[in-house]
Amino acid sequence: MINLKRTIYLSLVAGGLIAGGAALQACEDEFLDRKPLSDLTTANFYTSAEDALAALNAAYDPLQWDVHSRMDWIIGDVVGGDTDKGSTDDQDYIQIRQFQYFTATAGFAELNDWWSQSYDGIYRANLVLERVPDIDMDETLKARILGEAQFLRAQYYFDLVKAFGRVPIITSVLDPEDVFVPRPASVAENWAQIEQDLRDAIEVLPAVYGGGDVGRATKGAAQALLAKSLLWQSTPEGCSETPWATTDQYQEVVDLTSAIINSGNYVLLPDFEGLFLLAGENSPEMVFSVQGVGGTGGWNNENDGLALNQWISPRTANISGWGFSTPIGPNTPENYGGNADIKVNNIYDAFEPCDPRLEYSILEPGDVINGLTYDATWARSGYSIQKFLIPEDELTGAANSPLNIPLIRYADVLLWNAEALNELGRTAEAVESVNKVRARARESMPGATCPLPVPAGISQAELRDLIILERRRELAFEGHRFFDLVRTCRAEEVLNAMGRPFVPGVNELLPIPQAEIDRNPKLQGDQNPGF
Repeated sequence: MINLKRTIYLSLVAGGLIAGGAALQACEDEFLDRKPLSDLTTANFYTSAEDALAALNAAYDPLQWDVHSRMDWIIGDVVGGDTDKGSTDDQDYIQIRQFQYFTATAGFAELNDWWSQSYDGIYRANLVLERVPDIDMDETLKARILGEAQFLRAQYYFDLVKAFGRVPIITSVLDPEDVFVPRPASVAENWAQIEQDLRDAIEVLPAVYGGGDVGRATKGAAQALLAKSLLWQSTPEGCSETPWATTDQYQEVVDLTSAIINSGNYVLLPDFEGLFLLAGENSPEMVFSVQGVGGTGGWNNENDGLALNQWISPRTANISGWGFSTPIGPNTPENYGGNADIKVNNIYDAFEPCDPRLEYSILEPGDVINGLTYDATWARSGYSIQKFLIPEDELTGAANSPLNIPLIRYADVLLWNAEALNELGRTAEAVESVNKVRARARESMPGATCPLPVPAGISQAELRDLIILERRRELAFEGHRFFDLVRTCRAEEVLNAMGRPFVPGVNELLPIPQAEIDRNPKLQGDQNPGF
């Protein structure tokens, strides 16, 4: 597994920041204040292959921060209606509840974290792409390093676009007087940059890695992120507009996902539950994951562990989580949180009772997990998330889990393939990919009787609905639900029925952080609609 050692390369990046002065792409002042600085500069550092790899590792590091450890589940799961802001009461981290009910404002620190940390990653990728070409080193390794940096830049831009829509495009290390960049006129410009980086990366990245390089971006990862980007630009029948839409590109989604499927490099892990344990974290089902390596320092210190476990694990006497994302189900109290519709279309009832993924994904009172009987006393909704819940003795401190966070799984690729095929009218072919996912779910528990194969003769419209439902079941609590609802124009109907006051034309995107608007004159007057 790739081990991204912060204590070495944060000093490197600090040297780059001092030399480059790129305020918009830099870390927040608070971050810079608490990280060690060194005497390294861009002039004396980028001279060897070892330097190039260290700079590349620095570009991976922001993946481990708040966007994927915190914001993905807040927006994807809580705002998307699969979970509720848990913990002890509504006031404990009330900002999650404000996101959940669409009362968050542009001043929220979480938004600034999402923006600044993503641009930090872009800055680091830009450093690699600008400095490494001049290093005298093995050309094959150099090409791979540059391809990984392009993949990472595309990933960080994807994270920004999914949250904010149009965002400033920065593809070089800028001088201080040049850092204030406007948003492009169309999101198509953002997609074009993402696509170009990924197409270039596909040409040079290896299909697989071995040894300590496992976990780096592969050709398959670049193909998958490109397919995802193209799918987000496309709109299914009956969906006229989303913040990300350009033109339908379903055929290339089919081509890319078919290439991944036919590569033979990825398979569905027979044990669904094991996907979310240490034994399955770099299995052939994982196309790309945020890599976690347990450290010793804890949250916000020098370690490579991840904070996801701290945020979403149950809050009980025997489990050290905060329980800030709790599933909704039939046992959730009526009018929970003051929402009379809290149990409408809940995630628990979205599963067939015999679907093993229900048991593997959601904890309910009496369940035994890691040798402990689950006590739901602290889970006001009555349920907790089981995914990512590893034994306490496998953690290396609070908010410091060694367990990876999957961003793209092979099951995801199969469902994208099915979605694109179905939109092209090739419904019978689409069914094959859906049935692979359903078969693995059924076969992952001895004696399970469902989910059964999709019946032959299903209509295009019926399969369209079923694929979104299958994504909800298969990818529950992995941060996808809200974005699936928005990109398929289902958010208003689904979330309003659940007591979530989604306003079309406003709540598809988050507001541009007010701190960024105040800092950058080119952003003033260009806030997202409704904020």
